[in-house]
Amino acid sequence: MNGKIILSPAAIGDCHPSPNDGTLGAMKRILLALTLLALTLLAVTAIAGPDLTAFQEGDAALRERLKPIDAANPPALQVSNWLNAEPATLASLKGKIVVLDFWATWCGPCIASIPHTNELAEKYKDKVVFIGVCHPRAGEKMADTVKEKGIKYPVCLDGDGATAKAYAVNGFPDYYIIDAAGKLALADCANGSVEKAIEALLK
Repeated sequence: MNGKIILSPAAIGDCHPSPNDGTLGAMKRILLALTLLALTLLAVTAIAGPDLTAFQEGDAALRERLKPIDAANPPALQVSNWLNAEPATLASLKGKIVVLDFWATWCGPCIASIPHTNELAEKYKDKVVFIGVCHPRAGEKMADTVKEKGIKYPVCLDGDGATAKAYAVNGFPDYYIIDAAGKLALADCANGSVEKAIEALLK
């Protein structure tokens, strides 16, 4: 799919009136052509998904590291020690939006974001799954942190950091959003734009 559909003259008719065409007939053909064009653009937009670039974090240079990620087939979750949920895979979660929240037990901003993430997880629980992917450094504190800070959404341990590496995570917290079709819709979402990106995907 190259994002472009060519409409043949046979499909839409000749938009240029011949000497034997009346003005009304020519206008009808033009209107038909414009209608088909509009429908084509809508179809292409639906396939591509909404434009989420406004919610990205970092400039072009900083986001260069994300280009090797295959958005159509996001990296698998190489994690363990699930809490608040049974072990899951991205394939098993298709049909719902998945927000990967890369965090660490020693990360102040990560800890500060927990109450809001709890709120979002509850608000969108029918259509969105939040997964806290914990950094391995001080990962042994993950269970205690989940209990002490009242984390209510699923959390797992990125045992050797393979998942964060596959997603080119460069800071904490970092948010990656996978759409209901299982495609990576937004890599490294700005921390304050997670809900806006979710709303855009739900429209």
